[in-house]
Amino acid sequence: MDKKGLLKLLIFIVILLIIILAIIAGLLYFLFKGKNYNRDYSEKFASGELVNPTANLTYEQAVQQFDSNFVLYILYSLKAYNLHSTPFSSDKPRVEFYINDDIYNAVVDKGKISVEKGEIEEEDIIITTTKEEGVKMLQNKDYISESFQSGASKMEMIAGKTELASKGYLEIYTGVTGNSITGFFLKTFINSFLLVYLYIT
Repeated sequence: MDKKGLLKLLIFIVILLIIILAIIAGLLYFLFKGKNYNRDYSEKFASGELVNPTANLTYEQAVQQFDSNFVLYILYSLKAYNLHSTPFSSDKPRVEFYINDDIYNAVVDKGKISVEKGEIEEEDIIITTTKEEGVKMLQNKDYISESFQSGASKMEMIAGKTELASKGYLEIYTGVTGNSITGFFLKTFINSFLLVYLYIT
């Protein structure tokens, strides 16, 4: 087979792979998509059942009083209540926070978030920030993405990308960092295609 025929065959295979990947992605989306609790929590915020811990506090007071309740509300702001266990398993989402010299951990179970002080085993992600940054995030929700994108706060992926996606972290990670954890796979696929194309031409 000459180079032209080989190139046509390669293009056909790539298009076929893209179609197959799109179908698989659609199936995985519906399989991995958990229940959306946005409406439930919107009602809790509106009714006053959930109150921002920085309410009626100055910035300085909020920094001094920073505790696990502030961490919990940061997770509410990130919509972490929509995280869910990996399909067909009881592996719940686990987040670890490093805030100044303090360590907190959070577990999400069916829309409910529990926060405790201390480390946790087999965490999915680690969020590193400061009390000052945390208070800024709570006083201005728009500041959350700015804090992460500027490097003042960091989100480190510990679990594998597939596991993170299956638990619902994709939306949170993309929202706060502006980056997609699926970008790595796409970049790898494109680079592989270009290498093959350059080789046969």
